[in-house]
Amino acid sequence: MSTLDQNPDLLARYAELHGARILVVDGNQSIRVVVRRYLQKCGVIITEASNGEEAVAIALREDPELILMDVDMPVMDGLTACRLLRAQDATRFTPLIFLTGRDDEERHIQALSVGGDDFMAKPFTPPVLVARIANLVHRHRAEKEVQRLLRLVRQYVSQPVREGKATGEIETVEATILFSDLRGFTATSLHEDPTMVFRAISAVLAKQTEMVVRHGGYVDKFSGDGMLAVFEGANNAAEACRAAQEIVRWASCFEGISFWNPPPIGIGIHHGTFLRGDLGGEAQREYTVIGGTVNIAARLCGVAKALEVIISDAVRERFIGDLRCGAPEFVNLKGLSDEARIYRLVGEGAAGNG
Repeated sequence: MSTLDQNPDLLARYAELHGARILVVDGNQSIRVVVRRYLQKCGVIITEASNGEEAVAIALREDPELILMDVDMPVMDGLTACRLLRAQDATRFTPLIFLTGRDDEERHIQALSVGGDDFMAKPFTPPVLVARIANLVHRHRAEKEVQRLLRLVRQYVSQPVREGKATGEIETVEATILFSDLRGFTATSLHEDPTMVFRAISAVLAKQTEMVVRHGGYVDKFSGDGMLAVFEGANNAAEACRAAQEIVRWASCFEGISFWNPPPIGIGIHHGTFLRGDLGGEAQREYTVIGGTVNIAARLCGVAKALEVIISDAVRERFIGDLRCGAPEFVNLKGLSDEARIYRLVGEGAAGNG
């Protein structure tokens, strides 16, 4: 065992490599054999290629955690292969170490300029090579974990918080609120398997979220089977209506839930001013919206039948393009002293008083 092999820090790095997937690319089989034998001592899973063309195909198919690649190879050289790999989303950030028989400044610049992460000249010292590989694999895994956590943040934290708008101040916002929930949810929850109901709600809310985001809105919160979404920016009322139409179209055709066929989604939409800010304290805090506009949207949702969208007069006034609605109706909404004028949104291109 070499002196480097006895280094405790290096031995710890070796242990971290156990199970790592590494692609070794070299036109010289004897070099591949040396690298394979040494890396396999660390528990590394090795895939081999003899030229750049093979390497690109294997990397895109198998997603290695690191690529060790010679520069000068037949069919396709390493520099060209690296350019192709960096042009693909799947391998844009895969760590890549170049090996070459030319140890000069020009070759170093070439290797790094095409996207290589490190460079080693042949003949190389195996412990040094393994140490460099371990460092890059460790960094790559750490970066992937950060990306995983960021994806979780995006899932669990609302868009305004992610964008740094949660300053602790209360702001007045003029925008459109979309509120949806499932008709007959309480009865369903009493008669169906709770786990299946939970999964069904999750699937329905996930699909609605996709459509809200596609139309420029964001989901403020889920509440049981309900969803509260906010639409700001230009044409926010119209975009909220288009999102609602898309949700109803999807639900009308969706047959993936045995006890909701189709999912009985009702939607209410209202435009106006409301407050947005932090609620709660140090133990738990939520950046959310409250106010009469939010409450009215929820009341309108309560009026809607399954697969129906109810909009307020304030939303109807902001119609553009091909949005259509039925004749005005008057209903009593909880919390309002006067009757509210409402409209039932109809599908794109349908007849109505638009």
